[in-house]
Amino acid sequence: MSPEDALLSIAEIAIGLAGFSGLVAAFGQRPGHSWKGHQKTRIVFLVILSFGMIMAAILPFALSGFTDSPAVIWGVPMVAYSGLSLTLLGYWIVLVRRHSYRLQFPLISIPIMIVASLLQVLTGLCGLGLIFPYSPALFVLGLLSVLLFSANMFLALLHITWND
Repeated sequence: MSPEDALLSIAEIAIGLAGFSGLVAAFGQRPGHSWKGHQKTRIVFLVILSFGMIMAAILPFALSGFTDSPAVIWGVPMVAYSGLSLTLLGYWIVLVRRHSYRLQFPLISIPIMIVASLLQVLTGLCGLGLIFPYSPALFVLGLLSVLLFSANMFLALLHITWND
C-alpha cells in the first residue's frame, strides 16, 4: 500500500471515528442525565483530532496540484498536524491532571500517549526537513499513532458512558 492510499484510508477511519463519537454523544444522552466535563472534553478532542486528521490526510493531494515541491506537499501538512496534535496531547495531559480525570485504561493509555507524542515530534522535524526530509511513510506513522490515541479515547468514552 502506498503512503497516498494509506492517507485516504486514515481519512476514512477518522471520518468514522468522528461519526461514532457523535452517535455516542447523541445516544448517550438520557433523560435526567447530563454530560460530565470529562465526557464533553473527550468528545471535543475526538472531533478536533478526527477533523484535523482528515484535513492533514487530504492536504497533500490538494497541495500537489499547485507545486511539485515535497517541502510543500508533505512538509506543510506534517508540521501543521504535528503541531495540532502535540498541542492537543499536551493540553489533554494538563486537563487530566488539573481536573483529576480518571484514565480508563492507564496501562494502555499512557504508552499510547508517549508513542504518539514522540512520533508527532519526529513527524514535525521530518516536515521541517531536519530528519528523514518529507517522508510520507513517517507522516503515515504519525497519523496512525494519533488515530490509535483517538481510538483509545473513544473506547474510554464508551466505557464511561456505559458505566454511568
